[in-house]
Amino acid sequence: MTLTSPNRGYPLERLEGNPGSMSWWSGAFSRVAGSLGDLRTTVQSATDLDGVGASIRSARSKAQEVASGLAAEIAEAELLAGVLQRYADAFSSSAEAANRLIDDIESAHAALSSASATANEAGLNALWTSRSGEPADVRRANDEAQDAVAARDAAAGDLADLWEQFESHYSAWDAAYDAALAELAGGAGPAMTSQAQNLLDQLLAADTPQAVLELWLAHPELQDEIARAHPDIIGNLDGIPYDVRGRINRERLEALRATNPGGALGDDVAALWEELTDGPPFPLLISFDPDGSAQTTAALAYGDLASATDINVLVPGMNSSVAGIGEWGDSARALNNAGPGLATIAWFGYDSPNEIEEPGMDRARDGAAALRSFLLGLDAVHPTAEKAVIAHSYGSTTAALAIGSRPGALGVDQFIAVGSAGFPSDPQVLSNLQNADDLRMYATLSENDAWARIGRDTSWGGAHGTVPETLPGVTEFGSDGGYAGDQHLAPTPGHGAHEGGNGPLPSGDGEGYLVQGSESFYNIQQIILTGEPGTEIDGEGSERGFWDLPDWLRWLPVDPYRT
Repeated sequence: MTLTSPNRGYPLERLEGNPGSMSWWSGAFSRVAGSLGDLRTTVQSATDLDGVGASIRSARSKAQEVASGLAAEIAEAELLAGVLQRYADAFSSSAEAANRLIDDIESAHAALSSASATANEAGLNALWTSRSGEPADVRRANDEAQDAVAARDAAAGDLADLWEQFESHYSAWDAAYDAALAELAGGAGPAMTSQAQNLLDQLLAADTPQAVLELWLAHPELQDEIARAHPDIIGNLDGIPYDVRGRINRERLEALRATNPGGALGDDVAALWEELTDGPPFPLLISFDPDGSAQTTAALAYGDLASATDINVLVPGMNSSVAGIGEWGDSARALNNAGPGLATIAWFGYDSPNEIEEPGMDRARDGAAALRSFLLGLDAVHPTAEKAVIAHSYGSTTAALAIGSRPGALGVDQFIAVGSAGFPSDPQVLSNLQNADDLRMYATLSENDAWARIGRDTSWGGAHGTVPETLPGVTEFGSDGGYAGDQHLAPTPGHGAHEGGNGPLPSGDGEGYLVQGSESFYNIQQIILTGEPGTEIDGEGSERGFWDLPDWLRWLPVDPYRT
């Protein structure tokens, strides 16, 4: 159940944090600051060395240089220690108090719903009885109606009291969170004017990407100063125009590339740089965080977002990483070539799960929060463009959770799921998806796709076990091969979005769901252009798959074709 507070619109969601861990890190940074202070004192003593000569003067100069450098490091460690401890204290006193109220509010909300239904029923009964009943029956019905209304009003009062407490605690936590971000932003990087620092504080405290955009556009004279001082913030802040973010993030990537990073980060940087220099037209790096919690996150925009009438967002699934963004770029360019006015974003904005994590929802919840903010930012900056989210595998689980997290679908007009690992089974999420006025949903599952079936049927507790292809309101389209006129369209051979099938499980030959020339990709293009798939399911040229045979799936705990 997704509820929002009545006065401030705060979401009734558990605030995540570990004040004990934050306090430990605060202490660790304090110890670092103390150790560096001792070191600085020792080094400082070398500036008072007795004697004359070039060697002594050089030693004094070096000592002063080191001591000056340590001062900045000490200040940063002390800043981090202070911010972490203050936020940990605020989290303990406010966020945890808000979290403790969640169950009570949900129970009180259910009690009010029940009491309201009872009151409505009693009121209708009293009205009916007043027209045809005996006087004693009328009095009894009226008394029951009054009692039911009183019970409803009492339940409403109880809920209102709980909401008031929740909003008070949530507001205090929100202010502490904004203060921590502002303090961190003010304590690092080049010094800024007070006007620029004040605007940065407001940007960080803004509740929505729309508010970020309005603040940014209202102060053009401060934009360059803030961007120079904090490119990592402005380059990733949803609501900032994408041409600004693209320029900033390209410069950040180029600077990081110059350091020749190794390992997985080096692979990510190389893949992004190869895409950025593959053109013209060149894509924009509209988000870039090389210091993500588990992996590098980034988003590349192909085509002209500013003039696009249709913007597509590609969301990858399990085991995806920025190192593989090139093949997603191929899909983005192919989508753009389908018609005029198209632009496509390859969004690698979350830590994708591995096989062990896939049955759970943790990665989806984290990713959905990031995708929700991104989509709201996209809608704020480009409100008139049609927007389609095209999500593969666990990416569709994440996207469904994001788009269905609130009514209105975050400005998304089309949601296309391919090889889905299953939609979340949360009734409120599904209701939001199915009842959004302007949202149209589509889904396909290749008959050769084993892993999507396994994924949706082995999710822990059925958390993402909802089958999108047969969900009411979803248009199913084919991915098993067919014809568009005289053009033969290839079947999707397994679970892959691009290369690969089901390895080590059986699969056919060919390319994945998002490769040009496949029936799946052709239908996606037609959906974007016309709103409808371009082929018939099981039409001419369709191939019977291996994994559509129920006998092969008897070992699964539930039917993989259920809704």
